Amino acid sequence: MKKQSAKRAVRRLLAVPHLNYGFYPTPIEELPRLRKALGGGPRLFIKRDDYTGPGLGGNKVRKLEYVLAQAVAEGAEVVITIGSLNSNHARITAAMCARSGLHCILVLNAAAPTESSDRFKPASLCLDEMFGAEIHLVSSRQERAPTMAAIAESLRGAGKRVAEIPLGASVPLGALGYVRAVQEAAAQLATMGARVDYIFHSSSSGGTMAGLVAGCQLFGLDHVQLIGISPDDPAPSISAEVGRIIRGVGELLGLPAGALRDEVTILDEYTGSGYGVPTPESEEAIKLLARAEGILLDPVYTAKAMAALIDWVRRGKLTERETVLFWHTGGQVAMFYTPQ
Repeated sequence: MKKQSAKRAVRRLLAVPHLNYGFYPTPIEELPRLRKALGGGPRLFIKRDDYTGPGLGGNKVRKLEYVLAQAVAEGAEVVITIGSLNSNHARITAAMCARSGLHCILVLNAAAPTESSDRFKPASLCLDEMFGAEIHLVSSRQERAPTMAAIAESLRGAGKRVAEIPLGASVPLGALGYVRAVQEAAAQLATMGARVDYIFHSSSSGGTMAGLVAGCQLFGLDHVQLIGISPDDPAPSISAEVGRIIRGVGELLGLPAGALRDEVTILDEYTGSGYGVPTPESEEAIKLLARAEGILLDPVYTAKAMAALIDWVRRGKLTERETVLFWHTGGQVAMFYTPQ
């Protein structure tokens, strides 16, 4: 990308309205004890976006700051979004809507039943309710979007101003939060004197990765290899969605078509049996990072991403000559359940 085009795009980025609810910059910490536990290998850092703040933090805060700012500017009274019962996106949307004075409606699909499901419910769902969200339960992922549309239509028919937010706020406007996050991280890494070769992170609905990819191109990290780890869907479907969002980011920033490269690397071999189902490797990753560094991952997203990073180190795909940044996207609330 030409320098002048990049400068213009950055100016447009900085002019886009957004809420200021998150706590930034989130820390970047080195992980020397994890490196030692793995027997050497690359220098390891972690970006702590589990510290972003609202709704107990996570990557969705950065995206929702942009999407909810638009909803507020358009006079929305009600915000509707979708997710699973354990959804980080739903919980953070509920928290940020409460702070913004917006009524929040969550359309959530139930998780697979367990032996204890009649006695316990996800802590995240309890927090949704505590933040004042109105909950609508559906039986499958496929029912979420049509149910949201039907509720929105009914409310608009009653004269309400409604904003519908897609899964994960993974739209080009939301991805701008992660374009800005790369600017933040690049400044931190420069201060630390660290040159990162890889960024590992969990990639599902696509908005976080799209923002990271675009941000690396705008803020001088073109050399970094971004590795997205799927917790659920096949790599081709996530790649297609990430590419679509990247192209939308380019349009928002006034860049010509094709100015932002949209080829991405998604790994789906660490998914296991599916969304929210731990693997032996992800369970090991949680324990290893907790015991080596005192840092908690979540069982749905970041544990599988860390399992991939650990596997690459053990197989020698990452060497001591390289530096890796693991981007912690939050979600530790999924570790916990509360009595019904």
